[in-house]
Amino acid sequence: MTARPLAVVLALCSPLSAAAQSGFPTDSALRTTLTTLVGQGRAAGIVVGLLDADGTRRVVALGNPGAGGLPLDGESVFEIGSITKVFTGTLLADMVRKGEVALTDSLSVLLPGGDVRIPARHGKAILLVDITTHHSGLPRMPNNFRPADPTNPYADYSVQQMYAFVSGYQLPRDPGDSAEYSNFAMGLLGHALARQAGTSYEEVVRARVLLPLGMTRTGIVLTPWMRQHLAHGHDAMGDPAANWDIPTLAGAGALRSTANDMLRFAAANLAATDTGLYASLHTAQRALRRFDGTDSIGFNWLISRPGGRAITWHNGGTGGYRTFIGLDRAARRAVVVLTNSGGGGLDDLGFHLLDSGVPLARPAVGPAVARAYREQGVTAAIAHYRNVRATEPDGWRFGEAELNTVGYWLLGKGRPDDAIAVFRLNVEMFPAAFNPYDSLGEAYLARGDTALAIQNYRRSVELNPNNAGGVEALRKLGARPI
Repeated sequence: MTARPLAVVLALCSPLSAAAQSGFPTDSALRTTLTTLVGQGRAAGIVVGLLDADGTRRVVALGNPGAGGLPLDGESVFEIGSITKVFTGTLLADMVRKGEVALTDSLSVLLPGGDVRIPARHGKAILLVDITTHHSGLPRMPNNFRPADPTNPYADYSVQQMYAFVSGYQLPRDPGDSAEYSNFAMGLLGHALARQAGTSYEEVVRARVLLPLGMTRTGIVLTPWMRQHLAHGHDAMGDPAANWDIPTLAGAGALRSTANDMLRFAAANLAATDTGLYASLHTAQRALRRFDGTDSIGFNWLISRPGGRAITWHNGGTGGYRTFIGLDRAARRAVVVLTNSGGGGLDDLGFHLLDSGVPLARPAVGPAVARAYREQGVTAAIAHYRNVRATEPDGWRFGEAELNTVGYWLLGKGRPDDAIAVFRLNVEMFPAAFNPYDSLGEAYLARGDTALAIQNYRRSVELNPNNAGGVEALRKLGARPI
């Protein structure tokens, strides 16, 4: 559903433009940057929304909308993934403001006692404040999450499964003690708040947040208009990816939206008005607890200083999309970044646009290698890797994981010979690392070459005797580690 929001690890690069030092870049300068990012394989398509302090809104879009899609623009529809959690947090803040619930309420009072038991520990119940700040003690995902369709993994997870898991779960620590990012807990909270309102999650968010803000192009179920304007998703390697349906854990990541609608949401969050829903929006941004070291967290909004400025933000991801929204509350500016690609996302672009002291990240080389493979085959892909590594050694991330990802992508396509070629290149580049040999052994095994599989598994275990996977693979093959 999403990568866990973390402080972004950024590598030094040239800043977007000199204009970013004093404000947002020009459309032309931003389009040049987007062209570079798409060319590096960081996303198939990108839509950036900018909200300036004077209320001016701009949208710059570039790239591939996917097969049969309309050209990307401010009305293109994206899955926004875990940015949905901010809407769930806003809904909670609004219900608190109206006296319908309290942050100190136990989650158990909002759920049917006969059907579900909410765990406690040392007499401490899970409170609503614990969930919206990721301090509930509930895990990131439930252990009964076993999707029938991995390409649409949340579609068949039921309310009954959700209740069964939480009823049988033993908390590893007291609620409120420490942070652990939890998609499950936020999905459970969205479900509980919808029950309290007597309707579905989509309907209560639409009635109390979306429609009052004029966000008519945002929702969960794709309307005919939304389907027509959908930007089609791609996985991290650039292949088409299925859309995700998230019926039960909707509050954790089910919403779809456009850049124009997300700019409306950003503008409302930065509005000077502090009555009604606007008061709830402002409350939701208020820091409640520490999160992840130096960061703070409000009603799911994260507050970080990746550079010198305080940024209130969240990101999101599904199988084929990565998204970001960030607010500079002091400067009254906001950035929205929507992409129709999985992978690492473009949080760094969002932070950089808000604070030019935050550099753009070096791109991972894997997607660029995958694109070369898709266009010209494995020989060209390997040549592309060698060329980029020789000519731009500081411009890309060349860790062993990059080629490993490409190799497993090829194995997943049923192309073991090509995967072997990529894994062999990885062994050449990282001869002292155990994992490339382990992966090469797996690829040889997939091709049916047991002798070479054993040879490479042995080398992997020799380099790392604690490689339990390699030891187990050798055992199954009837071979000793050495």
